[in-house]
Amino acid sequence: MAIGVRALMHPGGVMLYHRRMNAHHHDAPKLSRNQSEILSCLRQAGEPMSAYAILDRVRKSGISHPPTVYRALNDLMQKGMVHRLQSRSAFVACGHGACDGKFAFAICRACDKVVEVPLTDEDQAALLGLAPDEITPEQVTVEIGGLCEHCRDAA
Repeated sequence: MAIGVRALMHPGGVMLYHRRMNAHHHDAPKLSRNQSEILSCLRQAGEPMSAYAILDRVRKSGISHPPTVYRALNDLMQKGMVHRLQSRSAFVACGHGACDGKFAFAICRACDKVVEVPLTDEDQAALLGLAPDEITPEQVTVEIGGLCEHCRDAA
């Protein structure tokens, strides 16, 4: 089982990265043209993508330099609209626009399907509580790897 990432802003500054497959809508923040192109690319892909794979797909829209992609991805992550999967070195669009960050990820190792797993405030507090006293937590990473139902049935 792979353990990896998710992003959440906690009052103490803890960041956890996450993705949600079941959509619900929030007021969307204003995005630059580059941010819109990259977010659209990730949503259309429907699967985790590396920054360079994103660059390959958005070149036709005039985005041609890696720093431009990374800058837009960073801004989108800060808005909670894109999440980084550390175990895959890849990015996914948040399935419900922008989120509050109380999610972990479950990732199918066969098809790369990503599902956000909602966490309660108690779950989040328990994760933060795992840090030893000599370390102030700044980031918690939770990725659960396995097989989705479809891939399990196909095996």
